[in-house]
Amino acid sequence: MLTTVRKATARIPRRLRLPLAGAVALAVAASGLTLAWPDEGGHLTANRAQLRRACGGLLPYGELAGRVPDAVRAKLDQYGTLLQPGEESRSLLNCTLDWQGHGGVHVEAATLVNHLPYELKTEDLLAPGHEAPGVTGRDSDDEGRLWVVAECPAGLTGRARPSTQMYVSVGMDKASVRTRFRIAVEVAAGIAEREHCGSAAALRPPTRVIDTYEEHDADGGPVDSGDYGSVRVEEPGRGIGKCRWMTARSRAGSAPLRGTWTATGDLQRSRLLSVCRAERWNDDRSAYTDPQPAPLEPVTADATSWAGDLGRSAYRDYERDGEYPGFDDRPDTLTDTDATLALWARSECAAGPTYHRVSVRPNLDEAMDGASRLSRTQRTQMSTHVRQLMKAYLSAPEGWPKAQHCHDTEVLGEVEQWT
Repeated sequence: MLTTVRKATARIPRRLRLPLAGAVALAVAASGLTLAWPDEGGHLTANRAQLRRACGGLLPYGELAGRVPDAVRAKLDQYGTLLQPGEESRSLLNCTLDWQGHGGVHVEAATLVNHLPYELKTEDLLAPGHEAPGVTGRDSDDEGRLWVVAECPAGLTGRARPSTQMYVSVGMDKASVRTRFRIAVEVAAGIAEREHCGSAAALRPPTRVIDTYEEHDADGGPVDSGDYGSVRVEEPGRGIGKCRWMTARSRAGSAPLRGTWTATGDLQRSRLLSVCRAERWNDDRSAYTDPQPAPLEPVTADATSWAGDLGRSAYRDYERDGEYPGFDDRPDTLTDTDATLALWARSECAAGPTYHRVSVRPNLDEAMDGASRLSRTQRTQMSTHVRQLMKAYLSAPEGWPKAQHCHDTEVLGEVEQWT
């Protein structure tokens, strides 16, 4: 089309060329056609200026400026109450800045009046992933985006009621976990400062990120697919101090768990959540540790706490699956070896009302032969184990509840997680 225009104007007297060319251009525009030039560069300055303004100006420019391309123009899509005051939205911020073919960044922020769109159950908090000490949040290996939770003690305005906590999630192509953690924390700090609801200084970008589950071959290199014979696993959370109460050796029957245990915990150093798990299992021998557990004696134990609005979000995760006190009193007939008994409690702690959940999985290897029905004595024995575990958790000198000054605890009840 453009070549035809140039050839036509070459045969017209010079004094008439510009008006005719302009007329052709106007005709093209009037016809509804768009002459799209391919992106070939020259967009760096505009893209960096857009980066400064995008997402309410909350994106960390220093962290992202070096990633801005020159070859293409950025595409921005954003909404939220931080950008359109007075408009109803479930989000404080929902923003995508995309450089086609060169990656992009997506940031979402919302009060915890809204449900955190990531599972907060014990097993989810202990799944392989990445954590940053001093930051409440995770990047799980099986999820697409990283999330953090931050406090705003003076209150954020939510859709239904004020909230003192918010979550920020980040998805970004071709970026390290550390970079995504830093973006999330800086966005949260910016929101806290703009909303005058908390101290931005308390939210500091992490200096390090820890892989919670690392696999290596015998030489310390990466594990090739199918190379299961020489895998060495490193768990930085193994033996963490706040969980040592679970592995205390029995003295005059005072320990909460009999036998030899290995404990693992999260690395977040958070006042909003904590999780510990202990197992009576020897990985090297692929067998239970000595002495061998008796039938119905605990072989796995968990202890988890969630504070404030985060606690309500976690409790909803269990409610959705019918795993909360009072939902159902199941018959004491067990059909699989993963049957678990949990006990819930609620306390007042440093960060507000807090849910605690402890659970035990008893040794059912010898007891299971099809469906097995617990006797009243056996069911009482399981209840005793889980209640002793809760008591030990709440009173452990090095444990999370003591560190967070939890008090006025109310036991909410047991949950039979079996069918």
